[in-house]
Amino acid sequence: MYKQTIDRLIREGYEFDMNSYIDRGYKIFSSKMGIFVGYAAIYVLISAIGASGFGGLVSLVVRGPLIAGLFIVANAIVRNEPVTFERFFEGFKIFLPLFLAELISQIFTGIGFVLLILPGIYLAVAYSFAIPFVTFLNMDFWDAMESSRKLITRNFWPFLGFFVILTLINVFGLILLGVGFLFTFPATYCMVYAAFEDIVGNAIREDESKQQSQSDGTYYTYE
Repeated sequence: MYKQTIDRLIREGYEFDMNSYIDRGYKIFSSKMGIFVGYAAIYVLISAIGASGFGGLVSLVVRGPLIAGLFIVANAIVRNEPVTFERFFEGFKIFLPLFLAELISQIFTGIGFVLLILPGIYLAVAYSFAIPFVTFLNMDFWDAMESSRKLITRNFWPFLGFFVILTLINVFGLILLGVGFLFTFPATYCMVYAAFEDIVGNAIREDESKQQSQSDGTYYTYE
């Protein structure tokens, strides 16, 4: 079902409400600000260790599951589920597809930047839903990347504006002696989650409700 829903969104399009995503994402973040900031500190520490040498490989390997943890906790907050710090690490339960989605996305994006810069910008934005697709819809890494790319391309310019704003928010966090980044980094990922939930989650729920009489299950794994 979810594939049919995503194909429909790609074919028919969807509304994009940037202000709502920023506002809702911030509310998600602020509701559990303490644990988000604590997790961001761990993420930054791992990234710092991975700045060179063997640590760089470790950082690359764990980045996908660590990013997934932000989405998992944001989703738990929205669903009023108990939120513990351990939930940030649940992405490691589906390590391989998350690792591959992040790795291949980074490789393709890097090649795009090296070649003409603009393809790199396009792919950096277009692959932004790859991790949520793996995390919540159990997609393999390639299907997640392609679904993300096609879906975001359908409404690319609003998405580009959205990510420009998110980037500026994080730059502002870095300017504040770097400490502000511990706040802006998880907050902006909550905003990306809010966009994914609105565009993909709502569409899947709508289609599931239409098929209620034909199936007892749910296709949206965090429903």
